[in-house]
Amino acid sequence: MTAFSFLADMTSVLELAGVDKIYPGPPPVTALNNVNVSIAAGDLVAIVGPSGAGKSTLLHMMGALDRPTAGTISIEGTDIASLSDRRLSGLRSHRIGFVFQDFFLINGITAMANVAEGLIYRGLGRGERTRRAQVALERVGLGARLRHLPNQLSGGERQRVAIARALVGDPAIVLADEPTGNLDSHTSEEIAQLFAGLNADGTTIVVITHDKDLAARFPRMIEMRDGALREAE
Repeated sequence: MTAFSFLADMTSVLELAGVDKIYPGPPPVTALNNVNVSIAAGDLVAIVGPSGAGKSTLLHMMGALDRPTAGTISIEGTDIASLSDRRLSGLRSHRIGFVFQDFFLINGITAMANVAEGLIYRGLGRGERTRRAQVALERVGLGARLRHLPNQLSGGERQRVAIARALVGDPAIVLADEPTGNLDSHTSEEIAQLFAGLNADGTTIVVITHDKDLAARFPRMIEMRDGALREAE
């Protein structure tokens, strides 16, 4: 068993309990205030709120990109406070997939190479990385675009490549930060449908967005304001 293997019957993928994040001043800024949320395996959740609500800080906490001022964050039952920076980095790279508004694709290499980059630190040979990248791209409907460069793809296709990159390592959870922020309404709808399809196949997904119409499409919506969360009715 490796350091990043977890109990098979663990149903809570991500849990935040009493989480505060305070940035030092003067004056100090409270970005998160007593946040409590649990994401179960198989969830499809939208966290929605206006600019300045604390969504970006929450993403950093959920993705183990930063540590809280107070409270606990557990990923598949492991309290991240118990991990060294090196082990935390390993946990993050193995168990969390990230999707961002700006795609962050590497220009000059193909869609397949961009996705395969997500496996570069897994110790896999080039052939296996390529095979897995192809499977991930086919999952998001880009089987015919494997060798296209980013500048040969539409905005929606580039976001699909980014989603495939997040999926390729088979993470426990995918965190998507404003994934439709740079897309038109039609393409946003396609991405929402893609997330629903991936979730139906078993992928646990949290989408952080300011778009209430997008959030309303998902089976669970959590509203965020002034650093606090409340479950939408």
